[in-house]
Amino acid sequence: MPKEQEKMQSWQVFHFARKRLGASALCVIFGKKNARAVDYWCQDPMYTDKSEQAYDPIQGVKNLLSMLDDRGHVGAVRNCIAFLCSGTSLDCGCEPEIVAPLPTLTEEILADYKAVACLQAAIEDKIEPAVIKALAAEAIAEIERTCAKYIEGC
Repeated sequence: MPKEQEKMQSWQVFHFARKRLGASALCVIFGKKNARAVDYWCQDPMYTDKSEQAYDPIQGVKNLLSMLDDRGHVGAVRNCIAFLCSGTSLDCGCEPEIVAPLPTLTEEILADYKAVACLQAAIEDKIEPAVIKALAAEAIAEIERTCAKYIEGC
């Protein structure tokens, strides 16, 4: 047994998909003109001349989400993942929507107070827990956008 568990690589997703769905299905998804690229994306760098850092669409999306996360746009990352899962058995049932931060940090901070005040009022009015959870998620998303706006300004 290995001492350290290997992290999943994007090529493994393509390799699995080609094995289970077939190369023709991948060509339908990515276009017949990309058949060579699809084969390249499926290669294990350990046994081919493919670079460990070689580009493929899955790695590209992961890099994009990582950059958004580094800049504090956690909500956008979460919504992208929800979008990717929509229509699958992992569908969370929420409608993903990317909300851009407000123009200024002051406006963002004021929006935080408004969202938290709405949550507090609902709790004091003893609103049902499902509504409280939704309001809490909205308040957290608002605070995350404030953090993103702050990081953007730094």
